[in-house]
Amino acid sequence: MTHVRVESVDLDEGIPLLYRDFGTHVRLAHDPQQIDEAAALALLCLHVPRLVGDLEVQRLST
Repeated sequence: MTHVRVESVDLDEGIPLLYRDFGTHVRLAHDPQQIDEAAALALLCLHVPRLVGDLEVQRLST
């Protein structure tokens, strides 16, 4: 199980999300003005396919 730590942040226009893969966990930042959390997680799974069916979401407060 890989923990995906999700936070909502203001990002530059045209950059809807950023992520960093640390192996045991992935940190995901998305801009809710550009993309919702579900779409951000779906895109993340396209870029990090090992997460499909094996992730646990942890929401970080900002």
